[in-house]
Amino acid sequence: MKIEITILGLLMEENLYGYEIKKKIVERLEDYVDIKFGSIYYAIKKAVDNGWVKRVGTEKDSGNPERYIYEIMPNGKKHYKKLLKQYFDKTLIHFDIDIVLMFINYLTDDQKKQFIEQRLSMLREKLDAIKKKIEDEKPRSGELSYHEIFTYLEHHLKAEMSWLKSLNW
Repeated sequence: MKIEITILGLLMEENLYGYEIKKKIVERLEDYVDIKFGSIYYAIKKAVDNGWVKRVGTEKDSGNPERYIYEIMPNGKKHYKKLLKQYFDKTLIHFDIDIVLMFINYLTDDQKKQFIEQRLSMLREKLDAIKKKIEDEKPRSGELSYHEIFTYLEHHLKAEMSWLKSLNW
């Protein structure tokens, strides 16, 4: 569902070809999502087959194969909004680290302390990078989606850092 939401959301902003979609995912979300290049084309094909997206043109650079430009259709916009609602309604609030925290008491106190120190260091680096992106990359016309994800991540990272600092390990 996430890849569909991502692709349709990007096409809500503007018409794009597959590589542009991948490029925007990398630029905006970096290592916060793991969407493989091949799965983008599979999801685009599925969207075309379902009538959510259509090819509206091609681009050709010398020596490169033709690239198809995609546009989201009205029923694709409707499907996109349905996906967003389903995601908000059914997705549990959890983060990957929750699984680790469930079993952290099997570590020694020294291991827990080392885990927390390493995690705090990584969080500081991520937070600095996100703050820089928020400051440096002011939203361009029609491209507001990355701003929301970065400010969300900024608040989440700050909260996790605060929580980790509150532990008495």
